[in-house]
Amino acid sequence: MEQGKRGYAEAVRAAREASAKDPGEIAAALHVSYESYRDIESYDDEITSVISFRDAVTLAEILDLDLRRMFEADGEVATFAELAAALRVRLEQTPLEQLENELGWELADALADPSAFGEFSLDGLADVAAPLGLDWRRLLPVTAGGD
Repeated sequence: MEQGKRGYAEAVRAAREASAKDPGEIAAALHVSYESYRDIESYDDEITSVISFRDAVTLAEILDLDLRRMFEADGEVATFAELAAALRVRLEQTPLEQLENELGWELADALADPSAFGEFSLDGLADVAAPLGLDWRRLLPVTAGGD
């Protein structure tokens, strides 16, 4: 996953510092260890590969961080229901097990209930969306927050 001009870890750290919140407070809100949260502020790929979409959104809400701006999303917005619908179209030509093997992710739960995509990492959403011609960043919430 490409990184913007300022690293993701740096952006999260700057937002937390601006909010005057303690790292331990953020870790508790995300239900992760202090060390796991510090990794989010230290390594750019932690926010994309380790925590879920849902936790990334929670983190952004706590820190008033605009994920769409941080990940340089365009103005288009997509939903998990639209992602599931695109997968269903693909399933007309490809059996579920084969598609899961191709994409590297189990999809049955998310197809049954698209909100389950919230448990995917951002990298996972990119893995699923890209072969369908969708930009995963369009799934990020539109917020009034800023980084």
